[in-house]
Amino acid sequence: MTGTWILNRDLSDDFDSTFALQGVPWALRKILSFAGVSLHMTQTSSTPEDNADGDPVVSIRVKQVVTPGGFSSEETYILDSQSRDSTVPIFGALSAHSKYLAIDEIPDETLKQRLADGNSELVIQEFAESKISGWVTEGVWSFENVNGARHFTRTNVTRNGDSQVVARLVYDWKQE
Repeated sequence: MTGTWILNRDLSDDFDSTFALQGVPWALRKILSFAGVSLHMTQTSSTPEDNADGDPVVSIRVKQVVTPGGFSSEETYILDSQSRDSTVPIFGALSAHSKYLAIDEIPDETLKQRLADGNSELVIQEFAESKISGWVTEGVWSFENVNGARHFTRTNVTRNGDSQVVARLVYDWKQE
């Protein structure tokens, strides 16, 4: 996963409904709809002596940069299912956890088939919950074949009350 990934707006779903459900103000949603987004990702694995149970744990540091303007945020995803609190500028206080998940454990059959077609056996499952607005997002990170090419994708299901929005973001790898 280490590398730079650029959001491909032509292949991605519109994310405005997701942002609206998460309480992002209209003006900011409009600005974000035209912005470029890049993810600078670094994957590391801790050594067994770093963990009480002796098992290595994978961490993925993601620096997200929005252009123009160079606005950025940085988050570290530790794939150990442990809930952690953080603050993200656009959303405020969150509680989140992430882990590896076998594709056959994904309950949505359409998503499961789409990911299986991309030759992935494991995906990253992320849960984030707003401590302020009450929304919950389940994200699945994987690699998929989209229009005949392999892409990094993030499929998000966001719920707030009785409302639900599903959106997939598709990223192109940027060779450095």
